[in-house]
Amino acid sequence: MTATVISASVVQQRPERKIADANFLKQQKQVLDMFVGIGHNDHWKEEVPDFDIKANLGSFTDEKYPKEFLKAYEKGFMPKNAIFSMFCHHTRADLIRIFDLFFFAKDFETFIKVASWAKYHINSGMFSYAYILALTHRADTQDFVIPPLYEVFPNFFVPTDTLHQVYDAKMEGFKDGRYTYNNTGYEYTFHTAMYGGFFSNENRGYGDFRVSYFREDVGLNNYVTEASFRNPQWMSPEKYNTPWLKRRGENFYQMQQQLFARYSLERAAHGLPNVAPLVWDMPIMVGYNPRVSYVNGQPMYNRPDKLIPEEFNRPAVMRTKTFERRILDTIDAGSVWETSNKTLIQMNNEEGMELLGKLVFGSIDRPSKKFYQSPFFSALEALAFVTSTASDRTYVGNALSESLTATRDPVYFNYLARIINMFFQHYKRLQPHYTHDQVSFSGVSVRNVEVDKLMTYFDMFDYEITNGLGMQKSADYIDHRYYARQYRINHKPYHYNVTVNSDHAVDGIVRVFIGHKFDAEGRLLTINQARLSFFEIDRFIVKLSAGSNLIERSSKESP
Repeated sequence: MTATVISASVVQQRPERKIADANFLKQQKQVLDMFVGIGHNDHWKEEVPDFDIKANLGSFTDEKYPKEFLKAYEKGFMPKNAIFSMFCHHTRADLIRIFDLFFFAKDFETFIKVASWAKYHINSGMFSYAYILALTHRADTQDFVIPPLYEVFPNFFVPTDTLHQVYDAKMEGFKDGRYTYNNTGYEYTFHTAMYGGFFSNENRGYGDFRVSYFREDVGLNNYVTEASFRNPQWMSPEKYNTPWLKRRGENFYQMQQQLFARYSLERAAHGLPNVAPLVWDMPIMVGYNPRVSYVNGQPMYNRPDKLIPEEFNRPAVMRTKTFERRILDTIDAGSVWETSNKTLIQMNNEEGMELLGKLVFGSIDRPSKKFYQSPFFSALEALAFVTSTASDRTYVGNALSESLTATRDPVYFNYLARIINMFFQHYKRLQPHYTHDQVSFSGVSVRNVEVDKLMTYFDMFDYEITNGLGMQKSADYIDHRYYARQYRINHKPYHYNVTVNSDHAVDGIVRVFIGHKFDAEGRLLTINQARLSFFEIDRFIVKLSAGSNLIERSSKESP
């Protein structure tokens, strides 16, 4: 007997590549030039562009947007050296006015001109946020490359003591260099008597330092921030109508749940227990010191071990608990009352998860906006600002005050454990069970899976941090090259083969997940026990033929 296996065809998901012409390359350079020296260009007087917004009102799709911006700008925006924070509603309103200026520019030429003006006149944090957001959502800027944010704002990624070494080298006349910093959680040297050292009596024994290399990974921090640019909670689909503002609630949940799963997987690999959900009136056992600073040089605050949120920021915590209770009551009721048109929206249907995600995330297109405030952002504010600041426009917080640094703090994952279980899993438990027909693929069955051994290792990763230093003029950034080096987890390429039987020719989607089979103490887990820590590593479309199909896939092909 001879067995015949047909190779299933994998459908290419990446868009077709195009050859860049001279105009595209010119515009790409203009886009990148806007990032040079952000936060360090106050003294480049000879480079300040001459663009009169008031004289160019007709260069925007609607004149009301530049008029609204100018009116607010004349009243007074936040100072250029202040700390930009979306938690301040005044700052958020001004940010939206700047973004509208960028977004509703009639053409690329107007957009880049007004962006050039704003770079020299607006707070650097506010400008960069609006600028990257515009590049993400404008129809004519979709194909441009945006540099990684750890190269644009090294101050949010490189420890201040490492940056100080770079400053010293520059002042001493060195124009290049590579500077290594440790973020693996293990000190290079320690002695038995050092306070808090591995063998000291003061060691808390929590073990979270073992996975600090994951939380501190510059690529992870950059990815999470880029994802937030695609789905800002305040962006209205009706006003902006961009393709990213679809299925916002489900996308929010999928992003946070997969981030939590990836972290849980890493903890299990190091013998650490599951992430404990945050409890507002109980101590946060593991503190965190960001070791980085804002653009203006102000260091981020650290959070000591065993801090009780309700004792340090009680008003914000109580506000968050109120928002949480409203959503919990809504889940139990199974419906949302829309006050604008006095209708009842059912939650126990296919749109329920999308609706729940919008309520937790606080997207502007949620129902009954005044009643359902976002517990997600309210909680981050409660945890980020545990020290009083003098003004709502000079917020100084800890790592949770910035999306670029939030996922480095262990408490971020404690909070994800809270909302995933409190809201989304609670909602799922109240829904009817799926039937066999709903979850099966009729006539298609997976017969065999072969996977290479997954080999992970650490290697050095270098990234340029020149942009974090002040220069006399923009051209000086060409002559200087400084790099930071950190250990990052990597993996060797791997392959897997999947044998699938199909009764007929049909299209399908393959989704591949990785998860742990045992818990931190070596006990075998059921799928239900481990499902929240399964992380998606690949997804692709296949065309199956009738009979036996062999699907061959490499890790390098994963999007």
